[in-house]
Amino acid sequence: MKFYCRENELSKLNKRYRTGKWECVVIYGRRRVGKTALINEFCKDKPVIYFSALNASAAENLEALSAAIGTFNGKDIAPVYRSFDDAFSEIEALSKNEHIIFVIDILQFHPVCSMLSITDGRKAVFF
Repeated sequence: MKFYCRENELSKLNKRYRTGKWECVVIYGRRRVGKTALINEFCKDKPVIYFSALNASAAENLEALSAAIGTFNGKDIAPVYRSFDDAFSEIEALSKNEHIIFVIDILQFHPVCSMLSITDGRKAVFF
């Protein structure tokens, strides 16, 4: 699949990634404008934990996040973390070994975002 019309944004993301610093980038916009395609292209050939938030309960989202961390670790069956804090602590520990990218896609479905009243189509990329 060819990637079109987002070379400028992709270049900016890669430049920020190459600094090696911890970053949080929020990508937002109308539906169907290529936000996910931009993130997918940026993540190519980089270590990434990609979490697609569900329009579901916090427990189901924690299970999905746990699975995403397990996939990153090469585990077919991953343990479910007791809390989001535990899961985020694991991501922090993993990031000490290598510069990883953590993506939360469909951010408005994430329980933390609903507590903060974020309801638009945002996506967060942490690296």
